[in-house]
Amino acid sequence: MAKIQARNVDDALFARIEQSAMKNERSMEGEIRLALAAAYPPPEQIARRLSLRESWLKETGQRFLTLLEKLQADNYFQEYSRDNRTGVPELVRAARLLQVSPGLLMDISEGRQELSVALAETIAVRFDASADWLLTGCGRPFPVRSLGDNYHDFFLPQEDMTGWRFDLMRICGGRHDASLLCLRQSPDGHFSLGAVSAEFVLGDGMGGTGRGKLQDFLIFIKTSCSSLRLDAYEFEDGEGLESGWDAAGQHHPVWFQRLIRRSPSRWLIDMLRGESPAWMTDFGYELKEIAAIPFPGTVPDKGETV
Repeated sequence: MAKIQARNVDDALFARIEQSAMKNERSMEGEIRLALAAAYPPPEQIARRLSLRESWLKETGQRFLTLLEKLQADNYFQEYSRDNRTGVPELVRAARLLQVSPGLLMDISEGRQELSVALAETIAVRFDASADWLLTGCGRPFPVRSLGDNYHDFFLPQEDMTGWRFDLMRICGGRHDASLLCLRQSPDGHFSLGAVSAEFVLGDGMGGTGRGKLQDFLIFIKTSCSSLRLDAYEFEDGEGLESGWDAAGQHHPVWFQRLIRRSPSRWLIDMLRGESPAWMTDFGYELKEIAAIPFPGTVPDKGETV
């Protein structure tokens, strides 16, 4: 066998080799031989470059595991939790919810099986997630819809709205201070998030256009959504959204329901009745007009507004 000799070895390096050999109960020669073997592995052990398909399989599997970890961290699985770990029990439970084989999810998570478009859509629907993010990595794990002026379809997605619930949260602090975040829950337990920040804010400092759009929104809520369950909150963890709506999209909507982050508030009903919250002092004229509009099904007394 070939022999290797080295001259003028640095004293400090020699001392480290000697110390490691003593610690591992090996000879100096054995210690050096193992170190060289680890530094120069055979060609077949050198990681080859993954193909495009192999890279995609690995990445989609990792995103699927990340999604399950986020769901656990956000307390989506309220009946069971293992400190946000994703192992066999979590994959089996997810498979039962998705009505697929646990082995299939295990293979997908390890990059050995393709995550089909159909299964990605099923996962997205079941867990209120983004199929596009699962398949491509683009966007956010959980969609946040920009409502803009098109909030009608968000609040009235169908004719029969029995059993639907809406949480209207005014964000306090952070980059989106005074923005409106809306959480929608359908009767079958599915969630959607919608946000308004560019069109108007729930606070002072808007121009006439912003005040007009806020007035239109409140009139829509009062006249078209009075039969819906609408609950208002102050979301007090605005600093947690400092990186923008991308941060909101890193959480399942149930994360926003935890009382540690929000508190019930009367700002919505007060504004519908024409009363100004403490954080809004330049909206008096618009509030008078809103107050003059009766709630559906009520008849105000002569000379009075509801």
